[in-house]
Amino acid sequence: MGYIIKELTKEMVPSLAALEKICFTHPWTEAMFRGDLESPLTVYRGIFSEDKLVAYMGMWCVADEGQITNVAVHPDYRRKGLAKQLIEALIAIAKEKQLISLTLEVRKHNEAAISLYETMGFCLVGCRKGYYEGKEDALLMTLFLSEQQ
Repeated sequence: MGYIIKELTKEMVPSLAALEKICFTHPWTEAMFRGDLESPLTVYRGIFSEDKLVAYMGMWCVADEGQITNVAVHPDYRRKGLAKQLIEALIAIAKEKQLISLTLEVRKHNEAAISLYETMGFCLVGCRKGYYEGKEDALLMTLFLSEQQ
């Protein structure tokens, strides 16, 4: 089965929101995605299997830093390396934009995601207590791109 990575546009908001609802208990709304995609500071990439959006990742580019905002992979497509492909795509974009770092938050107990991020060169830089629904801590992880070149 082949996968294609594409830039996501406002026309794809319904697909984004539908995938978000499948992946998260507190999903972003269509309005949130639409607003995000209208910003010139935002980059979104999605992975498609045939015409179906099966994974996506978003990033804000502010000054010389990138903030990965959303990472979602449809449950039926997990453990196939799709998140890694998206991270690699965003790293390439970040380097083109001459960003110095990429930062993200990840649930403290999401061991699979933490392991992936560490494999990709992200390191733990902090913790946000009660970040998720006021209950679960978020680990703050950063990839310093200057160390990648």
